[in-house]
Amino acid sequence: MNIEHLLKKGYLPKELPTSFFTELFGNDYTNISALAESTKNASLTSLQNTVDSMTGLSSADKAEKKVRIKQVFKNRLNYSDCGQFNIPKNGIARKIIKIPNPIHQGKLSQSIIDNYSDIKKLFEDSKISTTRPEIETELEQDKRSIKHNDFSFFKESAIINSFKYAVQLKTDIAKFYPSIYTHSVPWVTFGGKEKYKRNRALNNSDPLKVGNIYGDDIDDRLMWCQNQQTMGIPIGPDTSFIIAEIIACHIDKHLEKKLKSKKIDFLGYRYYDDYALYFNSELDAQIGLTELKKILNDFELKTNDEKTEISKTQSELEKPWALDIKSFYFRPTENDQKDDIWNYFSMSFRYAQENPKDSVLKLALNKFNYVRIEEENWDFFESLLFRLGLIEPSSLNKIAKLLVTYEKLVSKKRLKEFCFEIIKRNYENQHDFELTWALWILNEFNIQPTKSIYEMVFNSKSVTGIIVGLDLFQKNNRIKNFDFSTVIELITTDNLNNKEWLLVYEIIYKGWIPALSKSIIRDHFFFNILENRNIYFYDASRKLEPLHVERSYLKKIERKLKQITNYISKNKFSKTDIKNELVQLSENLSLTNITQTTDRKEIQKKLSDSDSKIKVLIDKIEAVKLELKKFDKKKPYFVVGKRLEELSDLTTKEMEAEAKQNKGLLFDPTYE
Repeated sequence: MNIEHLLKKGYLPKELPTSFFTELFGNDYTNISALAESTKNASLTSLQNTVDSMTGLSSADKAEKKVRIKQVFKNRLNYSDCGQFNIPKNGIARKIIKIPNPIHQGKLSQSIIDNYSDIKKLFEDSKISTTRPEIETELEQDKRSIKHNDFSFFKESAIINSFKYAVQLKTDIAKFYPSIYTHSVPWVTFGGKEKYKRNRALNNSDPLKVGNIYGDDIDDRLMWCQNQQTMGIPIGPDTSFIIAEIIACHIDKHLEKKLKSKKIDFLGYRYYDDYALYFNSELDAQIGLTELKKILNDFELKTNDEKTEISKTQSELEKPWALDIKSFYFRPTENDQKDDIWNYFSMSFRYAQENPKDSVLKLALNKFNYVRIEEENWDFFESLLFRLGLIEPSSLNKIAKLLVTYEKLVSKKRLKEFCFEIIKRNYENQHDFELTWALWILNEFNIQPTKSIYEMVFNSKSVTGIIVGLDLFQKNNRIKNFDFSTVIELITTDNLNNKEWLLVYEIIYKGWIPALSKSIIRDHFFFNILENRNIYFYDASRKLEPLHVERSYLKKIERKLKQITNYISKNKFSKTDIKNELVQLSENLSLTNITQTTDRKEIQKKLSDSDSKIKVLIDKIEAVKLELKKFDKKKPYFVVGKRLEELSDLTTKEMEAEAKQNKGLLFDPTYE
């Protein structure tokens, strides 16, 4: 991994629309960093020299002003606040995602890159982590700089290997990222809290003292990102995931060591901050929980008592609502699909109401990553989709993906009403996720808001929402006079170091409000470098990639069967046994009646059984072709053999599509 990759793919939170990006910054960071380091002293001197030309100031006043300029300059290089992007959780709760300032996110990322070979070794401390970071090599739009095993691996590993244990302990670390003490990073990277403190207590002249501890450097840079706060790390960047995993793996190691010393047999898996631990008795599980709490307390962390449960391992493996959503089958014909859409949404809405703490509707939407909506059913589907979006606004990014996929079918009138309603419901509370995605959708479909909608957006103080709103406003040709005063009051040089940094920089760089001066950026040493190198963080031309949803192959299978049946009836076959087997195959695989069923398992079994028979028949036909001498007698077998190969390809694709869907829907919506 290198610094470019970490900053390009691992900086901004994945919950933002694709128009927010850091590729330009990541690609040029090495040059930006070198330039900042080599010119900062000259820049400070230049700023201080401007004081000498000021009239009406005494020598003492000028000297004092130079001191203040130096202090401001130093503070801007050493401290900043993260931008914020709040997203909805279940119920009324919200999660604060952070967007660190590029000055300090770059330095933090560089420190991690410089020491990554040592950091990687720390991940091996844990035998129970299923989220050990790995460098992502794929370049698709939704890929991050770091990857790990998905939730299905965590879940399946626990199910497969825990069969001999009688008791399960489920728990998680309460508010893990917000509760991490940044000073614990050097403890862990140095080999433990006590070892670190003993080293720190040594006199600097002591030959045993270790001076340069890279964990201290990471700790410092984390604090720079958060205006010197030591409690919590920013949720969102991949740097935080790496740091959190360093700490969690260290905790895992201590837990394993402690339970081993007590001769307690257990099996454990951790996914992020979620633990699934298996024991032979309830007493062992209680001891395991007690020891985990002690270790966490040493790091100023706690378990989440509401999510802590000790139970028999025979308890449910999957919630009933999730099983029903995953197993629901959409029939391939247009009329049947319309009925299925209605039944599916009705079921999903009911389960969402019955399970308010679960992300039912988000999982329900994932189904349409694999089910193609027929054009005749789009209006019906679209209305239910918008209804779902108003009930579960955390699904707006998924809805946006579907809208982009079926762009030509979307009703702009209904879409406009939907997005306006989202904005009206969320602007007063500065709900960043909802405002940003609703505006992004309007921008994507070239729908102009009314003046009152713009006023709501610009009064919301949502940084990302205002950025998308201002970009959209540039296309406006109806509103001639508009009061931007609520936005303008946020646009100051000082705020380039505060949570509004992204808004300030993009507005000035793009020139969206002409009355604002470019000096707001040019008076800031670091952001002036970014502007001069044409770095920006928002580009509306960056599109969301549509889904690639294929239609069911069942109709093609049926057509191919008819071709084979017709050919058999019109041509002579020297081997009557093969002809009879072909007829029997056609009868067994006929999907005319079975496509009306909503039981996918029945279809899947028929496909699987028939596919095996097709392969056997292909082998038999190949043998007959070798046996027969005359071409006229061989010809029917050449034709039927070719069509059987095509049929086998279709049945395989249909079965693979179902397998892919099942894997795609095996996840815990908590981590969506």
